[in-house]
Amino acid sequence: MQERNVRTLERTVIRGGRVLNVFTGELIAADVVVEGSRIAELVPPNRAEGTRTIDASGRVVAPGYVEPHAHLGLLADPVPLLERMAAAGTTAVVADTYPFMAMLPDEELERALGSLGAQPVFVRWFAAPHARSFLPGEERLFSLERVERLLGRDDVVAIGEITRWPAVERGDPDLLAKIARAQDAGKRVEGHSAGASPARIMRLAARGFTSCHEAIAPEEVLDRLRAGLYAMLRHSSLRPDLPRLVEAVRGPLAHSNRIMLTADGPSPPWIAAYGYMDHLIRIALESGIPPEAAYRMATLNPAMYYGIEHEVGSVAPGRRADLVILRDLADPSPLLVMAGGVLVAREGRVIEPFPAVDWTTLSGLRRPPGRPPGPEQLAYSGPGPKIPELCLAHTVILRLGNGTGRPVRAALCDWEGRWMTRTWLSGFADVAGLASTYTAAGQLAVIGRSPADMALAARRVAELGGGMVLAESGKVLWELKLEWGGLFTQAPWDELVAKLAAFETLLKERGYGHTEPLYSIFFLGFDSLPDFRLTCRGVWDVKRQQVVAPPVRLV
Repeated sequence: MQERNVRTLERTVIRGGRVLNVFTGELIAADVVVEGSRIAELVPPNRAEGTRTIDASGRVVAPGYVEPHAHLGLLADPVPLLERMAAAGTTAVVADTYPFMAMLPDEELERALGSLGAQPVFVRWFAAPHARSFLPGEERLFSLERVERLLGRDDVVAIGEITRWPAVERGDPDLLAKIARAQDAGKRVEGHSAGASPARIMRLAARGFTSCHEAIAPEEVLDRLRAGLYAMLRHSSLRPDLPRLVEAVRGPLAHSNRIMLTADGPSPPWIAAYGYMDHLIRIALESGIPPEAAYRMATLNPAMYYGIEHEVGSVAPGRRADLVILRDLADPSPLLVMAGGVLVAREGRVIEPFPAVDWTTLSGLRRPPGRPPGPEQLAYSGPGPKIPELCLAHTVILRLGNGTGRPVRAALCDWEGRWMTRTWLSGFADVAGLASTYTAAGQLAVIGRSPADMALAARRVAELGGGMVLAESGKVLWELKLEWGGLFTQAPWDELVAKLAAFETLLKERGYGHTEPLYSIFFLGFDSLPDFRLTCRGVWDVKRQQVVAPPVRLV
């Protein structure tokens, strides 16, 4: 990363604090000397001179936190999201390339990754090996050659996440070739083995998986560790599982370098309410994990896993000066945050905005005009063999409906108006009309009981060029413009948080009873979650890998 301003050339002394040594678990009285963007040395108290002094008397100086599994480019502009992460102490992020690979041609993809890599936060990537929902042209977008080029970049440290893990288990030659390329390049293989049995996890480890973040119970954490995988313990707006998961790693196992914490793409309202990695460390501490182990799970362990411990994850000579100053170890929310030798946040607020990315230069993020379905196309009749009823049994789990609920129509529609996959959906909410481009399928999801309001919401989303709209009684009740790829907006962070909170309130008033409505909508087309999905191929049976009901051709 280039130096942001002349201040990073100063010799800064962080004086009077106790340094958390994550290698030994000790708190050591020492002054930290920073030269430029790097830690130069640790010296006994009051022995160093500098051009600038930061008083840390009575405080703890700890490494900046490392998020090993992030998702950028969803709902929020990645730059304000990185600002919020940094304000809460997260100074290094390993993020998913998927939305950028799905939308951008090669030259624009390179520019997008480079622009985000130039932020004050240390950004690294895992290269997506396949689409998350069946996409037209995905063979080209996620070709072996394209993935291999990304793996040749120094800032790409892994391939993943591989959500189509059953295909890996079956020996899919394309995915196995991509895993082999990652192994040849010395990169990690990010797994996603939700619901896999212990025997299947063993087979995935044999195929090359190196980690998994999908454990939702203590025994599942142990299954992954016993197979030789690294385990990321997740806690987010979708899966707030950490209090349960830490039960698996009490005692000596808490000090294993194979345990990491991840927030795995929480929603903006959740981040605004709780923070980021600091919140996960706090939960680990409150759950009885020793401080030295809890902090290692969010600093040194992920840095070692990705082979970037020479850069981040510790307070040691030669490392980036990514530091947090804490009241004490019991409170992981930082008073001050330094990233690359520059003070970037104070008491939860960014000091200066991060450099904005000019998304207008990336043509792949601009959608062509949409052709939304009309009310007559959305006025299909009740469930039957050609239009099954599905039930949202959990926030992101779709099972066959049993006819006892009050289903609404739900369709995945081609943005350009060529086809529509139809179902009836119970267990979601009694909405009149909801339309959203915020979907893993990259298309337009439309849900509701009123074909007229569904069509109104879809038409308004098309006018916005992408977004989410809730319509009722012939009027737009709520809307959010997602102008970049139909996935994220440049709206100010606080405005976005308020809008999304209002949306959740509206859905709960209409009967939504699960954890996270944004994910319920986003994952409708995600082709790896049980048991059924809405895709461009039709209603897809994930377990049997077959179409239940084909799409309807509209033109």
